[in-house]
Amino acid sequence: MLSQKGQEAAPFELLIAVITMTFVIVVGLNAMSTLLRAQCEGKIDQNMEELKTALETVAKGEGKKTVAYDMPSCFNQNDSSLRIVSRDDRATCSFHCGGLRYECTLLLFSSPDFSSIKCLNISSATDFPSATVCHDFDDQPTEFKVKEWKKDEAIEPGQYTLIKQFHLFSPQPRICVYKRV
Repeated sequence: MLSQKGQEAAPFELLIAVITMTFVIVVGLNAMSTLLRAQCEGKIDQNMEELKTALETVAKGEGKKTVAYDMPSCFNQNDSSLRIVSRDDRATCSFHCGGLRYECTLLLFSSPDFSSIKCLNISSATDFPSATVCHDFDDQPTEFKVKEWKKDEAIEPGQYTLIKQFHLFSPQPRICVYKRV
């Protein structure tokens, strides 16, 4: 009789074990998905910080910088974009850049489910001119071509060299952008 009672409990114990194991697997997969998403967002943040630092360094006239921007695979390239935007809204500029700023330049990444904004400490008048204005730099490898970055337009993933163009009669600061092709 004792062994018969044990046999009656076995299917119930097996059901509990299966339910528990399913729960552990679902929670584990959810945790892995959350971790991968956080890594992806961290990669975008790192790319943005590197680009921000390079732009600010070049804008100050401290030489040229080479920087790479890659769109992580977890973001759809058609729905996501990295842009340089100018704002003349005091609330927006003060929030992202601090202080009482009435105009600012921001580095903005946006996708349907994630966005990140970094304040660029460069003049709002900074221009990213085309090939007609930018000249080849002395040690420019042939695989680099001038790329015009228009404000409010998406920056394509790739490797870029940034150089501040010095022109005595230029009305605004100019940063020439060369993209590896």
